[in-house]
Amino acid sequence: MENRYRLFRRGNGVYYALEASNLRQMSLRTRSHAEATRLIAAKNQASDVPQLNRAMAKVYASAASPELMERTWQEVMDAYARKSVVTTRRRVERAFRSEPFRVLSRLKINETDAAAFWAVLNHKKAGNAANHFLRRLQNFAWGMRWLFEPVIPNPLWPKVKKKKTTALSIEEHARIIASEQNLEHRLYYEMLWETGGSQSDIANLHWNRVDLRGKVISFYRDKLNEREEEGQICGLSVLVIGPRIRAILNQCPQTGYLFPVLQQWKSEHRTTEFARRCRIAGVKDRQLKGYRYAWAQRAQVAGMPQREAMNHLGHKSKAIHAAYAGDAKTVTLPLEHYEAEMQRKIVEFRGTEATGT
Repeated sequence: MENRYRLFRRGNGVYYALEASNLRQMSLRTRSHAEATRLIAAKNQASDVPQLNRAMAKVYASAASPELMERTWQEVMDAYARKSVVTTRRRVERAFRSEPFRVLSRLKINETDAAAFWAVLNHKKAGNAANHFLRRLQNFAWGMRWLFEPVIPNPLWPKVKKKKTTALSIEEHARIIASEQNLEHRLYYEMLWETGGSQSDIANLHWNRVDLRGKVISFYRDKLNEREEEGQICGLSVLVIGPRIRAILNQCPQTGYLFPVLQQWKSEHRTTEFARRCRIAGVKDRQLKGYRYAWAQRAQVAGMPQREAMNHLGHKSKAIHAAYAGDAKTVTLPLEHYEAEMQRKIVEFRGTEATGT
């Protein structure tokens, strides 16, 4: 093993250590050759021990589990994709098939250096998705104990520059609806506005989820329902049918799926069609997901309790919900309003008590 540090002496007689990798010089603060020799040997020994320990660990690990040293990043990608829910799995597999990851797929994970990761991150076709999935891939391999040490430590990982999703305003929604001539598409956008459901959940709405007698409409968060455990369905959202939702239902087909054509489309096709509609309506930089953000912000402005809004949107984390509703401008009513409401309720209660009802 090559020594990391070399000994040399300057003209003033003081001995220095020269680090071979970057030519950095450090004074040993001595003019004694014997003392300097001992110091440089100690520095090299301290440097060699961690490298030697890692090399020995690899030898022991390969003897106990030969596949540990032969596993490639492609195997890690496949394992990571399999653990994901169906909707996420398609997105993960598409990312791993992309050109930036091709340079990584055949490499053995415990023989990979940071240069290989930087080649993925700096690829001309790499973006935030490559950064995100590569980091998740490394953390997955590290968590499964397939990777001896992180290729790029988390503190040194380049930050992702996320594109912020913006909620649709009521004016933008009105322009989209006014420009849409297809009745099914128009009703679909109106239902998204009224329910705040995801584009797939609303596209899959069926009349068996509509209870006109009970005046409620229910839909399951398909993404959460894929994490079904022990036969229990997750992500159920039940919404009371108000006049606006009822008006939408009256115009939909009265049997089967509410949006039969859009239900057959893939999510990316619905996204593309909405982008086209926005261009026609003169609405810039908006996504279908903006309807969920808009619903969350409208709920906050209207004073809906956060727990109720989170339950409806399927959010388990307050931080995620805050990201959706964070841009909403909440107007606080004057204290006299609440005092008047309290007084009204007291009067009503006393009146009810007096009549004996």
